[in-house]
Amino acid sequence: MSLLSLAKASADEAESYLSDFSTLTVEYAHGCFREKKFSHERGHALRVIKNSRLGFSYCNSEDGFQKAVDAAMHSAALSPEVKYSFPGAQKYEYLRTKSWDIEKLEEKFAMECAQQAVEGILEHAEPTRVSLSLSFGKEEIENTNGLSASMDGSFCSIYTEAKKGNLFGFSFYSSTFLPKDFKKLGEEAAIMAKEMEGAKSLPTGKYEVCFSPYCLSQLAEFLMFHLSSENKRRGVSKLSGRQGEKIFSDTLSIRDSLKANAANLWPFDAEGVAAKDISLVRDGVLEDFLYDTYTAARLGSWREGNCCRSAYSAPPAPSHSNIIMGKGDYPEHAASHYIYIESFHGMHTSNSISGEFGVEVDIAFFIKDKGEKFPVTNLLLTGNIFNLFNSISRIGDTQATWNNLIAPKIWFKDVQVVGSKG
Repeated sequence: MSLLSLAKASADEAESYLSDFSTLTVEYAHGCFREKKFSHERGHALRVIKNSRLGFSYCNSEDGFQKAVDAAMHSAALSPEVKYSFPGAQKYEYLRTKSWDIEKLEEKFAMECAQQAVEGILEHAEPTRVSLSLSFGKEEIENTNGLSASMDGSFCSIYTEAKKGNLFGFSFYSSTFLPKDFKKLGEEAAIMAKEMEGAKSLPTGKYEVCFSPYCLSQLAEFLMFHLSSENKRRGVSKLSGRQGEKIFSDTLSIRDSLKANAANLWPFDAEGVAAKDISLVRDGVLEDFLYDTYTAARLGSWREGNCCRSAYSAPPAPSHSNIIMGKGDYPEHAASHYIYIESFHGMHTSNSISGEFGVEVDIAFFIKDKGEKFPVTNLLLTGNIFNLFNSISRIGDTQATWNNLIAPKIWFKDVQVVGSKG
């Protein structure tokens, strides 16, 4: 008997979730392939509603179905009473979510792709590490209100790291599909390491700063904490009660879209709600938060479509998918006299609730006139995420995709930078 069938015999409503993914990882280091690992993870999750109370449990095999039902019912008995129902039947837009080359999960193919990245690094530097992961699997969601969703999906991620003397460079790629050129990813890491030769610090002061997609994505993730409806409900979001207010620079617009062609492309969210495009910030004005159906019900809202599961064993919760930042009209090639930050470390130590952050910048370039640049390092950058996104000086006219971020280059004015000499 299926998990859903078992659950609906005891619950008023029930929802079953299946995640079944296989992953192949190959890693090159110290001049050879050091690791080739295959893993398979399959798990089931269950949510039930009994007497207007929501319960959750999980298991990793069919043998555990009855225990999962019992655990979910017990969980529901201890939960708050909420007027809530699982979403009903949905219509899903067709989205291409898999690559046949990834689906095969062939070790020889993965090693050939990683070797191309190594060859790219060797053009300019020494390879220190190349790590490639290919994943393929499916998700299935069903509930007693007629919802049924199923989709196969693939995922590719590759990290390359290069060394030139004692200098390092890196590149990273993650997507539903394979990159067009693995060798180019290796070259990017090698060129970064090569260009850092002679890097120095800068005098302490306030500078105009532009962040690489890698760094900008971390800042965007940091901001998303305050756009979560769950954090709004808990009262820890500084944006609570400020919907409709101008919070950021009037050139900033942010959307969340599960349908966008980026790393989190999927036709439905983690409880089966059809993929949506949701405006969060428009022209600096806070328009909305990220909701799943349960949090929306607790807050008396009709919104939905932003449910996420970090793993089948974790309860679903509201979260972002693909972050899209609107482009401006500034020609990127015309920018000068600013710091372009390729890499920083330390966002994990920042204060999510206050928005205060401090990061150590290890790879950056000071851009002068006509694209001339020189490398800089050993900088400390401090600020507040709300002040930062309220001090945008210009936005580029071209968007690029990096992992789950689709954004143009954004320049921020008067960013506090501390050099190594104070």
